[in-house]
Amino acid sequence: MATIKDVAKHADVSIATVSRIMNNRGPISEKTRQKVYASMEALNFRPNEMARALQKQKSNIIGVIVPSIQYPFFSILIEAIEEVASQKGYKLMLCRSGEDEAREIEMVALLEGNKVDGIILCSRVGDATIYEGKKVPIVSIDRRIEGLTTVTTDNYYGGSLAAKELFTCGCQHPLLFGSKLPEYLEMNERNRGFLEECRRLGMDPLYYPVSQDMVTDGTIAQSLIASLDQYQEADGLFITSDVLAAEILTSPLTKAAGLADRLPLVAYDGLEVSRYLDITTIEQPVYEVGACAAEQVIQGIQGKMMHAYSMMPVQLIERATTKKFK
Repeated sequence: MATIKDVAKHADVSIATVSRIMNNRGPISEKTRQKVYASMEALNFRPNEMARALQKQKSNIIGVIVPSIQYPFFSILIEAIEEVASQKGYKLMLCRSGEDEAREIEMVALLEGNKVDGIILCSRVGDATIYEGKKVPIVSIDRRIEGLTTVTTDNYYGGSLAAKELFTCGCQHPLLFGSKLPEYLEMNERNRGFLEECRRLGMDPLYYPVSQDMVTDGTIAQSLIASLDQYQEADGLFITSDVLAAEILTSPLTKAAGLADRLPLVAYDGLEVSRYLDITTIEQPVYEVGACAAEQVIQGIQGKMMHAYSMMPVQLIERATTKKFK
């Protein structure tokens, strides 16, 4: 593997000259610069960016912690963060917590050990005090953590929109079918918004919490059928994610039960799968959330003022799963 010494010898310049060109310091003629670049290319020399970064006390790396990479919401989020980071000269170090507290704590230590300049996280740690007193700027997505900048969407209004849409479909006993989440997550606001708006409109809402086991073991459609057996008065569905709704609607069990023709349905997130399956959904600006989080953490890295709390609007996208009931 070629070294800076090899490059200097090949270009017939001093090691100091190669170092100044690599770090873009000091007056260097264009002719010399191009000669060094040509030698780097000929020797397949790649500067050790991390070593140089440690010398400068700046890595130009942003750490990102998400629960999952497979789930489309987080894929879009990561793409947006990477795009903004790349435009600003930063790279990403991506960590997957798997919604495991111990693993998330481990990931934070890993990022600190690699001297990242900032961290963007979708935290699932119950005790968020692990983030207190950190020297790098941290942006939290979809969760308020004391002392950190937060970027989220208007989950409460999103739940309210879902209730209003089912009300216009003639529902009186809509069923909220969604993941059971820790109270500290902003996503719980969509449940609260839905239930409170139902009551304001004179409806009597029902609630069937979904466990993570139902999601991972493929029994989500079976669970919905069980919930409808338990709540036979249910006349509409609010399913709190597009992915859950898509899995339910494409299941042979629910197809056999004629679910799509019996009950109006509203989902949440606004992912591509909702468009493919013509599902009415509450659309979140997922890409914009990721871009905003990246902008915020970069502002913090550059020593500029960060916004403590940014909430982005959501909107109802009306499609076949409710249109045909009006």
